[in-house]
Amino acid sequence: MSIGGWIAIAVAIVVGATAGQADGQGPDGVMSGSVQIERFGSPAGRDVILVPGLATPGEVWADTVAALGDDVDAHVVTLAGFGDVPAVPRGEAGVVGGAIADLTTWLESEGGEGAVLIGHSMGAQIALQVAAELPDRVDAVIVVDSAPFFARLFNPAITTDQAAAYAAGMSGQMAAAPREQFLAMSRQGLAVQSITADGQAQVMGWMEQADQSVVAAAMGEVMGTDFSPVLPRVSAPVTILFATSEGMPVSPAELESLYADQYGALADHELRRIDGSRHFIMLDQPDAFQAVLADVLVTTR
Repeated sequence: MSIGGWIAIAVAIVVGATAGQADGQGPDGVMSGSVQIERFGSPAGRDVILVPGLATPGEVWADTVAALGDDVDAHVVTLAGFGDVPAVPRGEAGVVGGAIADLTTWLESEGGEGAVLIGHSMGAQIALQVAAELPDRVDAVIVVDSAPFFARLFNPAITTDQAAAYAAGMSGQMAAAPREQFLAMSRQGLAVQSITADGQAQVMGWMEQADQSVVAAAMGEVMGTDFSPVLPRVSAPVTILFATSEGMPVSPAELESLYADQYGALADHELRRIDGSRHFIMLDQPDAFQAVLADVLVTTR
């Protein structure tokens, strides 16, 4: 496959979208290093931290936050360079590493316990790392259509060195591509993002807003890194949602097997299949998604 084809598929699987802004959601948020954190719900509610995926602003969780209401103290994350949050220098930590460090520092300073971390795609990789760093602060993790080693979903035999080399080339091409070429590659994979035309349009809207250099750097990290070594350190129960829909290149059973292999090192986890959905489960099947959240909030107290 050409590098352009790989980029189109990778962007389709990892990139973010938004569901529209919830009532009362505004631009004010606290910056903690490379992440912005906005607060909704009730301070008396349970801490829920929602981490979006690549190129996704926190508004992707708007409908989720509205549904949870005052039952939770919701902390909605947007990484610098996505949405309307300006890019910031990240140094050697990179996009993913910077977010992990900054969220860990923020959660430690907040002093709360019993938090539920919800992460979509790249955001789930970040959430699992934070859960490993702060086992006494995190009671549960919800993974939304993500894998600790994305490249292995495409090629089960790929090595970490091969993935890193391929991702580095892909990242460099994305960063150097003329803007219209970069966006054209993103459009090639829109059907993977959401079942609806509205959802696909939202993906492009946020891709057009995101900082191209940050997207390229994060894509290289996500596609070139095997995050699975952290899994044995995650003691909190993890609920893993994966999407299936007609026209997928693998059967639901085959897809479940792929995810089971990726998450086998977790001490406590459950796979949950969401039918009739593509990558953005919270957009395509909001009722099913919110039902899982409600269940986890009740059972992990």
